[in-house]
Amino acid sequence: MKENAGETTPIYEPPHWYPLDIAATIYPFARTRTWSNTYRFAFILKEEVDPEILRQAVRDIYPRFPAFFVSLRSGFFWYYLERRENTDIVYPEDYYPCRGHFIFDQSRPAVRVLYYQRRIAIEVFHGVTDGGASLTIFKTLVARYLELKGARIENDGRLLRALDMPNPAELTDSYRKEYTEIAEKPAKGGPSYQYKAKKKPNYFKVIHGLVPIEDLKALAKSRGLTITDYLLAAFLYAVYANAPRQKKSIIVSVPVGLREMYKSESLRNFSLFSNIGFDPAAKDAFTFDDVAQAIKGKLDQGKSKEEIHRLLCQNVRLANSALMRFMPNIIKLGAAKITLKFAGEGKFVSALTNLGAANLPESMGEHIERAEVLLGEKPTKRIACALLSYGGMVNITMTGNTKEVAIQRSFYRLLAEHGARVRVECNDGQGGPTV
Repeated sequence: MKENAGETTPIYEPPHWYPLDIAATIYPFARTRTWSNTYRFAFILKEEVDPEILRQAVRDIYPRFPAFFVSLRSGFFWYYLERRENTDIVYPEDYYPCRGHFIFDQSRPAVRVLYYQRRIAIEVFHGVTDGGASLTIFKTLVARYLELKGARIENDGRLLRALDMPNPAELTDSYRKEYTEIAEKPAKGGPSYQYKAKKKPNYFKVIHGLVPIEDLKALAKSRGLTITDYLLAAFLYAVYANAPRQKKSIIVSVPVGLREMYKSESLRNFSLFSNIGFDPAAKDAFTFDDVAQAIKGKLDQGKSKEEIHRLLCQNVRLANSALMRFMPNIIKLGAAKITLKFAGEGKFVSALTNLGAANLPESMGEHIERAEVLLGEKPTKRIACALLSYGGMVNITMTGNTKEVAIQRSFYRLLAEHGARVRVECNDGQGGPTV
């Protein structure tokens, strides 16, 4: 900290580089030549996007979020993030969503902002931060854009202020902060069935299913489930319906945000995963309600603070071990890829992430028609599901790099058969923006 001449208000000078947080340590090793773990948020506005004003909005929020405008650097023993002053990251959208970032590019951050007609989107390398933090930052960016357009956005506590100074607490690695020495280890999970489908190069299928929240609440309540439990059961059943004779467990990985649990203000990665599923070999045939009963309560159990804390501490212990800290990166790279394939990715068939509500102030919502979240492709997975609610609708988005859509069709059809009003939209999977 330093002070302005003649003033007493301290000026916070954020670091120029940051150690990777515990969750981010795996992403440099998981990358491939053409892929990095990327996801997207988007808002559809009610009028055409002005790209020059959008560029100014990015410049305006840059000082507020110093740990967001970073790219990856490699040392001999470990990777780290370094700040980039280049805010020239706004582009017209002309390619399929969530393509990989050049994460080692020292000329620009591993973040891009895209526009197409009335849509503003942000695509983020997961090593920078997780979806919960990115949504917070994205809301600030779009609010600033609307202010520059002349809108009066009243901050009712649901936004961070674009022109405030950065908050040091937002730069914390909360995994390390919350770590304690405990002997208990988290429960181990077994291998999962793996959905096999032919990957299509330069192809990314996006399917949006828009469903009224009231419909999902009624369907979930009728079965004694939460909305997330209900949709997770529907996803698991859709996978099962397309592999009914599978003998391995069918498991889906569900991210769990930790900020509320630990009262953390961090805008870096701070989430873990709960793997939930069922064993198809337990009986001759499963109905949807069988699946729902098989997983009922498991997500809450996996999200309990005791289980989450055991997992958090295990991850920190592993990252802080002498082997991980002082083994050269070139050796860790090969070992990590093998571990990820068999001990990490092999434990689930897909991921389902629920970001909850976009939670915008009314004065901001007047200018926004729709909200979206997309999970990018993975080298070993062919399908993923992400949820974001806004304006009384849940946008359930399935993404994947294969032309096969049997699981997606089964999923949306099941919701419709249960009585939900489902509107389905999709792209053609080729290069070019989704519509």
